[in-house]
Amino acid sequence: MIESQGWHLIGDLRLPASEEPLPSVLMLNQADGDRTAYRELARHLAARGIASLRLDLRGHGESTNLGRFVPGEQPRSPLIWDAEVDVVAAHTYLTSHPRLDANRVGIVGGSYSGEEMAEAGRQHGYARAYVALSPGSFSEESILGIDASAVDWLFIASKNERFLQEITASVQQQSQAVELVIVPGTAHASDLLARHADLAERIAVWFAQRLR
Repeated sequence: MIESQGWHLIGDLRLPASEEPLPSVLMLNQADGDRTAYRELARHLAARGIASLRLDLRGHGESTNLGRFVPGEQPRSPLIWDAEVDVVAAHTYLTSHPRLDANRVGIVGGSYSGEEMAEAGRQHGYARAYVALSPGSFSEESILGIDASAVDWLFIASKNERFLQEITASVQQQSQAVELVIVPGTAHASDLLARHADLAERIAVWFAQRLR
């Protein structure tokens, strides 16, 4: 459990066997989702010697001691848009863990949590590498911050997702460094992993290369 502004954030930490400090990846749920979506990705990461923390952000999954997010109730709900604090708390947890390498941390965000991880990076320091799954709320400030962050970014989105085409076009126009992967269909955020069986392994390989 990780404490964040009174929230009890629940997650699953997976630590492969190793005598050396491990690289790690933090995985963040999409809106109205939870950490179970990343089980297969955690397995692929562990097979490559990478630890993982699958986390339920505030108001989601089992992290509901102060309330639960309900879609549509509050368009600017603090259970969504204040979660960058949770990302910072989880990142700090990983960098201070005795089994983990503080300099080799990656983060995966799905939908709204893609923006939250970017904001956390701008405000409190970036991790080593980021994967954004359908970051539909990704702000112009975050797009401009991709290259300025000087770390690796991978964007993955469906070809026919509503609300994503403008963002992916803007990312392509304004970033020289981002890797952009467009897959068929309409699946959103972490649902991409369920619809495309190869994506979990592909992401794990990408992290293995960047967290060496």
